Amino acid sequence: MQYLKLVRSQIILASFLAFSLVVFAFPAIDLGVSRLFYHDGFPRDQWWQSLLHDTLNWFLVGSMSAVMALYAYNKIRKRNLCNVDGRRLAYLFAVLIIGAGLIVNVALKDTFGRARPRDVTEFGGQKTFTPAFVISRECRTNCSFSSGDAAGGFFSLALVFALARRRRAALVAGLAIGVTEAMARISSGAHFFSDNGVSFFVMLITADVLYFYMVMTPAERAEAGSRGRLEPATPR
Repeated sequence: MQYLKLVRSQIILASFLAFSLVVFAFPAIDLGVSRLFYHDGFPRDQWWQSLLHDTLNWFLVGSMSAVMALYAYNKIRKRNLCNVDGRRLAYLFAVLIIGAGLIVNVALKDTFGRARPRDVTEFGGQKTFTPAFVISRECRTNCSFSSGDAAGGFFSLALVFALARRRRAALVAGLAIGVTEAMARISSGAHFFSDNGVSFFVMLITADVLYFYMVMTPAERAEAGSRGRLEPATPR
């Protein structure tokens, strides 16, 4: 697989493996982080938590609507604004559907059955805490592992890959969106630290792999492979 030859991909995948091993081997990390926000209950329905949770779908719908509008404008006026073409539009839909949809919300949340922090006995609930990556029967659907909201927030990474001119500054902004969404879910007792971390890596890897194969041209992929690192073409 050509993508796996890149130093960038090896670093990302190795980081995901290391993170997964740490949160699996030391589940007290999850309990410790959640305990920082627990004071006879989690502070749920704070204005900023509700704002982030309620506006996430608007962020996703709004960003994709804006990209589709750019695509239509470029198509009709024969322009190349933000380099939005059919490949980039399809790429963004694919990241959202595969990463946040199929992997996080279908494959993970409905398979591992992990109870949410506010429902486990350590925080006044009735259910048993289980570490990340351990399958349990504490939850049937829409479970804690991994975080759908964080996956939606980290969709911003795909928007950066596809549209940003100044990649580093935009990545900081994209990460800030995802991290803020993750903090809202941790502080309200809706997700553990590892739930959000796994969603981050799922979205990052999905966005990176699909960019390599869907957006970059064969010549760009060959050049990136020869250098051993991924440097996608920057939108003009």
